[in-house]
Amino acid sequence: MVHLQKTDTKKFDVKKTEGMFRRHLEFRKEFPEEYFAKEYQLPKNIAILRDLLLPPVLGYDKDGCPVRLVQVGRQDIKGGLCCFRPSEMPKYFVWFLDMDKEEMRKRSRETGVHIEKRTFIIDLEGLNLLHIYRRDVYEMALAFLKLYENNYPENFKVAFIINTPSFFHCLFNMFKPLLSENTCERLKIYGNSGWKEAILEHIEADLLPVTYGGTRTDPDGDPCCPSLVKILNPIPKELHLKNMNSLSEDDKNVRKITVGSRSKCNIHLKVDVPGSTVGWQVECPRYDIKMYLVYAEGSKHDMVTKPVTVRCDFGSETGCYLAERTGLYSLVLDNSYSIFREKQILCKVYVTAYTSKISHVFKTVLSENNNS
Repeated sequence: MVHLQKTDTKKFDVKKTEGMFRRHLEFRKEFPEEYFAKEYQLPKNIAILRDLLLPPVLGYDKDGCPVRLVQVGRQDIKGGLCCFRPSEMPKYFVWFLDMDKEEMRKRSRETGVHIEKRTFIIDLEGLNLLHIYRRDVYEMALAFLKLYENNYPENFKVAFIINTPSFFHCLFNMFKPLLSENTCERLKIYGNSGWKEAILEHIEADLLPVTYGGTRTDPDGDPCCPSLVKILNPIPKELHLKNMNSLSEDDKNVRKITVGSRSKCNIHLKVDVPGSTVGWQVECPRYDIKMYLVYAEGSKHDMVTKPVTVRCDFGSETGCYLAERTGLYSLVLDNSYSIFREKQILCKVYVTAYTSKISHVFKTVLSENNNS
């Protein structure tokens, strides 16, 4: 169910709201909330880093909203990007945001107070141009802002952006056109002073580490609370994607497929229940291959996901699609652009049907067809 919490009733525009609603429905076809909140599994290397990468919840502000502390400047940004595949970034963002929404619902049930907004403290101390003077950093920030602004804006209460460097306003002006006026009004931007008093107006002192203007310390008296605010710098290279083997040929559910040069391979799956999720994990141990999902009923095939390139230096590609239509779907492994090289592919594909309480895998691959 899609809620119209995304709209600001003071600036309600029927046509704009309808457009947002339709775009959000399309978004949820690609990123079904139930799947990401309950079923989605992080890649192994990200699961290991989970507690280090997720901004910690300090507690709840004076209105009952969760408070997350995001430390940007002291993180190993370059090493972190080696652990993520660019095409997977939206999945991680959605997983985090949907898990957070689920926690807010749980908190609402426990307290009897409706909670649907987040408060952020974003600390930029230590951030320098070497961190951000990279195309992949820019693209990651761009992807997150677009996704959040288009699908979760009314889950955002306020963000205190503190310890901003001298170049921050130039950086902010690059992204500001993506943000609505309503979102910009909720950003409270500070240099190295004045922010502690502002934060304490919203958050109790006993929740904040001493270094952030509060009274909280670690059990050993450390005012920075490193047990809560964890930093891993540098990130071990063995956790970089190129050093991870996600799929094993020994797994009985993994298929090894050879896709010839100038050809495609169609992996067919049957969906019997509307609202089922078609899922896949594909790995190209050498070189790269394109991949997309089509609805294959009838003579005309309808592409339902955008083509992505699975590259050998980024491990396996994991994805899913919410199938509202029953019938035949095909996961297409496209090597038609390669004139000379055939590609060896490892893949795992499935269809998951949801019930009211549990989900189970009930259909697997029907066949493989190589199309020249």
